[in-house]
Amino acid sequence: MKSLYKFFSISLVSSLLLCACIQDEPLNMEADILEVNVPDLPENIRFGTERIKPDKGTNQIEILIKANGKVGELSPEFILTEGATISPASGTTLDFSGFNGQKYTVTSENRKWTKEYTVRVVPPYIMTADNGGNGKTKSFGFNHYQKFDGDYNFHEFYEEAASGRKDFIWGSGNLGFALTNKNTQAENYPTFAIAEGKSGSAACLVTRSTGLFGAMVGMPIATGNLFLGSFDVSQAIKTPLLATQFGVPYMMNEPVEVQFLYKFQGGTFKDKNGVEQQDYPSIYAVLFEPEVTGDGEIILLNGENVRTASNIISIAELDTAQIIRSKDIATAEFTQCSIQFVLRKAFDAQKLANGNYYITIVFASSCRGEYFEGFVGNTLIVDEVILITK
Repeated sequence: MKSLYKFFSISLVSSLLLCACIQDEPLNMEADILEVNVPDLPENIRFGTERIKPDKGTNQIEILIKANGKVGELSPEFILTEGATISPASGTTLDFSGFNGQKYTVTSENRKWTKEYTVRVVPPYIMTADNGGNGKTKSFGFNHYQKFDGDYNFHEFYEEAASGRKDFIWGSGNLGFALTNKNTQAENYPTFAIAEGKSGSAACLVTRSTGLFGAMVGMPIATGNLFLGSFDVSQAIKTPLLATQFGVPYMMNEPVEVQFLYKFQGGTFKDKNGVEQQDYPSIYAVLFEPEVTGDGEIILLNGENVRTASNIISIAELDTAQIIRSKDIATAEFTQCSIQFVLRKAFDAQKLANGNYYITIVFASSCRGEYFEGFVGNTLIVDEVILITK
C-alpha cells in the first residue's frame, strides 16, 4: 500500500510540475510574415518564384509580375510566425489592381504586438535609359533615401519613377549588421546617406566593427556596401556570401562604361595569415544572364560567384592603382573615375529584347570585406554614378 501511495504521489507531483512548465512557457511575441504565396496569380504573368520570403523586419512586400501584366482580385496566402494571426485572414480575396496594394495587420501569439504590412503586386524595376528607349545613359545620384521600413534605423536608397513609385533597387548589408547592433543610429551603420554630396546627398560606406558577437561568429567587421540587388538576411550568419543577391533586370544597349565621383580614406589591416595589407575599396559592375529554374525562379549572382560565374556577359572592375586616398575625407574634393566593361561572352541583342539580361553595380569600402577582412574605418563616399552604353 505504501508503494502504491508513493507511486500516486510521485505521479501527482510530476503532473503538477508538467502543468506548471506548460503554463509558464511564454507565448510568442513575434508578428512577422514569413512567406507569401498567391495561388491564383496567373502563370503567364508571374515573375520569378511562386513563394516569396520577405526579409525579416520589412513592412513592404512586393509580389512581382511581368512588365505587361495586369491583375485584379487575388487571394494571397501567408505563413506567419508561430501562433500569430493576420487580418484580413490568409486567403481573403482582395483587389490588387492599384499601386497602393492592400494593408494587413499581423498580431503576435501573446496579443501584445502588432505589425502593419503593405502587400503590392507590381512589375519589377527594369533598368532603362534616362530619356527613353534610344537613350544611352542611366544616372544615379543617391538623393532618394528613407529610414528602413521596419524595426531598424538604417537608410535605404531608392530610385523614384515618374509615377512616384519608389524602386528599392539598391541593396546593402545593413540588415545583417543590425543583427549585431540593432538600436544604433543610421550614421553608425556601414552604409548611410550624407548631405555633403556633389549636388544633394551621397552614399557613404564605412567598414565597421561588429563587436563581440561578430568576433564570436568569425565575422569581426562589416563592410559598407551598396549594390544593385537585394540582401537576404536569412543567409547572413550561416552562409554570408549567399546573402548578397546581385542584379536587376536590364533593357538598355550593351554597357561600355560606368562613371562616378568618389572620395576615399583608408588604412591597413592584418589578413588571416597575419600579413599587413593596404585596404582599398572594391568597385565593379557585371552584366549577366541569370539561370532560371523549372518553376521560373531567377537565380541571381551572389558573393561567391559575382565575378567568376560562367553566365557573366561582361564585367568592369576598378584597378586599385587608380585609387586616390584622402588624408582628410571631410575636406577632400570628389575625384572623377570610370571603369570599362570587358566582354566575356558575345552580347546578344535578341536576348536583351527578350529580357534575359540583368546588371549589377557594386561599391564596397573594403576590398576583402566579403571575407571579413579590412581596416575598421575605411571610408568610401560615392555620388553621381552614370552607366554609359553603346
